[in-house]
Amino acid sequence: MQTATSKLTASIATFALLLGLALPMSSQAQSPVDLGVRGGLTQATFYGDDVNSNDFRPGFTGGVFLNYQVNDAFAVQPEVLYSRRGTKNHNSAAGNDIRVRQDVIEIPVLLKLSAPTAPVTPRLYVGPALGFVTNSELGNGNDADDSFTDVDFSGVVGGEIAYALNKGPLSEIAVDGRYNLGLANLGDANNFEDVRTSAFTGTLSLRFDI
Repeated sequence: MQTATSKLTASIATFALLLGLALPMSSQAQSPVDLGVRGGLTQATFYGDDVNSNDFRPGFTGGVFLNYQVNDAFAVQPEVLYSRRGTKNHNSAAGNDIRVRQDVIEIPVLLKLSAPTAPVTPRLYVGPALGFVTNSELGNGNDADDSFTDVDFSGVVGGEIAYALNKGPLSEIAVDGRYNLGLANLGDANNFEDVRTSAFTGTLSLRFDI
């Protein structure tokens, strides 16, 4: 498995490329491009044929995003997020709980629809997300990288309520709720035939004019 540092560097480079492509557009009188940060909590678990009685486990998520407003109703928003997720599985045969924790760099690309109700704006969004698993370990600290694949792919659906501030560079504050449904098998073929992710996330975000 690649190191966490190399994957994080690749993710930041991807976001920087997106930002560089968008910056020429921001020279207009009213920029359609905003840069944002978000952070919050996630409740994640695994599901699939090889998963039995798994519980949701809390974790942290946070990162940056680039919002390109195509028009008043439609926007495209790529993000680069770090998420810590995990699960707890009860092993009835052994009579104990097995805990798994993962560190993941996620790159969602969201298509967003907005209602014309400023300054308070509800939005809905959907899109794919590519994830790079940088670390997998058991609750006792033992390495579990060999039990899981390096790459995850999921679908994202959610919504947010935003409030326009327009105070200097800070243009907006928003609360967000989303659901990630894993579409790819995350388990290594030699260990698990069908293990996928499932996660609910709530975040607070700030958007800045650029």
